[in-house]
Amino acid sequence: MTVVPEELHTAESPCPIIFLDMDDVVVLDRRAAFDKHHVHELAPDVCQQLIHPPAGQALTELLDERPIKVVVTSNWLRFTSRAAFERLLRLAGYEQASLSLHDAWSAPRGPAATRLEVIDDWLAEHHRGEPYCAIDDQASGASLVGSTHDKAGRILLCSVGVGLHRGHLPFIRKALTTVPT
Repeated sequence: MTVVPEELHTAESPCPIIFLDMDDVVVLDRRAAFDKHHVHELAPDVCQQLIHPPAGQALTELLDERPIKVVVTSNWLRFTSRAAFERLLRLAGYEQASLSLHDAWSAPRGPAATRLEVIDDWLAEHHRGEPYCAIDDQASGASLVGSTHDKAGRILLCSVGVGLHRGHLPFIRKALTTVPT
């Protein structure tokens, strides 16, 4: 693996990619006001309550450092759209995250597909050699353990009930600056 120095990242080079799960990574507690069938209609206060502040702050810190594209891998893809995700993030106060969705913004999961299969399928279709990191939780991301991505240092599994936080940033930064071989 080759680590790419910061000064070699240019506007023309492909942006690193984060594969992002929602539950137990960014959202730790879905309040009673959350209705997954009406996510596109959520009030700003509900959006702000959904995003776990340490996760939102960690994601914002990464996105403020360099251009990164986000691909959503969450089961939420079954009931929501890109516009709804953008709105949720924007109303929760995470504008940069809402603007960072990849053109191919989602990696939907089929009925029997594992998270590993979903990421592998997305990479086979869209990957152009960019560094990447998959951020998931220990439950829904279990299929990623021991995978080639895991062995390459590209899988971060958050503890259920804890989610993403600043302590994870060194690991993510390393994955996002290491070109896949």
